[in-house]
Amino acid sequence: MKKLLTMIIYILVALSISVTAFINLSPQFGSNPTVAQKRLYANYSNYENGEFQNIEEFIMMTEDMPMSEFFRDDSNRIPNKDLIHEKIDLESFINIDENKVKVSWLGHSAFILNIDGYILLLDPMLGQYAAPLPLPSLKRYSSNIAFSIDDIDSIDAVILSHDHYDHLDYSTIKQIKNKVKTFFVPYGLGNHLKGWGVNQESIIELNWDESANFNGIEFVCLPARHFSGRGPLNRNSTLWCSWAIKSEYGKIYFSGDSGYGNHFKTIGEMHGPFDLSFIDCGQYNVAWKYSHMIPEEAVKASKDLVSDYFMPIHWGAFTLSTHPWEEPVIRAINHAKKTNQKIIAPKLGQIILLGDDMDTKIIDWWNSY
Repeated sequence: MKKLLTMIIYILVALSISVTAFINLSPQFGSNPTVAQKRLYANYSNYENGEFQNIEEFIMMTEDMPMSEFFRDDSNRIPNKDLIHEKIDLESFINIDENKVKVSWLGHSAFILNIDGYILLLDPMLGQYAAPLPLPSLKRYSSNIAFSIDDIDSIDAVILSHDHYDHLDYSTIKQIKNKVKTFFVPYGLGNHLKGWGVNQESIIELNWDESANFNGIEFVCLPARHFSGRGPLNRNSTLWCSWAIKSEYGKIYFSGDSGYGNHFKTIGEMHGPFDLSFIDCGQYNVAWKYSHMIPEEAVKASKDLVSDYFMPIHWGAFTLSTHPWEEPVIRAINHAKKTNQKIIAPKLGQIILLGDDMDTKIIDWWNSY
């Protein structure tokens, strides 16, 4: 019996060492903040006991949910066929013309924007798996996105909200890193980028309520109610955030991932009104209600932000919860109508022109899948 216990202990130790070595040696898991960075962060009000903190109460899991429920085979959780993106004519999209702000949704929380000729990417998770390993259950709904990265020569700025795999993708960063002039990120996230070969000079890290100007565009790093981490040992070691993107041609809000909270009203009062708000509206569950909003809360947040138009995001690419894949947009549309909130739900890859005449006609394209 003693020999058996000893053997089990040896196996567990060897397994632990192997897993730790795999995580440390695999670049997709990213990098941790340095001791010097942690000392710097300790001066900030949103950093305590070695971790970044939320403004309001945050509970990771409010109730138990069996893992078997998450991985249960349910045909409603994924489309019944490959989601097709409308192809973007990049030459036309990149051109400077009378349409000063062009927007195209690439699924989940990823966007490509043209603001007065400057090309921006928001949370460009363009890879096939929302995980460090190719897990079939976390595969993208679309085999191809609206354009090929190879066809873009230059990207002026990449804006990142936090370091989770469905927002910060190692394979995408490796593809675009030599094309990007500047990365705007919350504190700590730059370490991941540097570890993947991005030059330090190309990275601007910000704390909440700090801003940076880029060719007449102001990027304001703002609070969100969420968490961070790419491995079991670096939870909340990097900051998470939302963004206000301001230019003379309009204001856009990008929520990143967030549970509902008072920060939306504060942001609306300080930085609103917004012409268009992209708001987290999918992959929700009562078990993690503090980190993701249900659609009705997303509509409420859009009103708190004083948003002219609201667009539900964080759906249409991956299954990361237990609800039907198209439920977020359906519930959001229904509640927006009840509360007189203007809403758009474009097709994947469809180009939206920012302005007073944005088309609010809803084409329920998801019913084709």
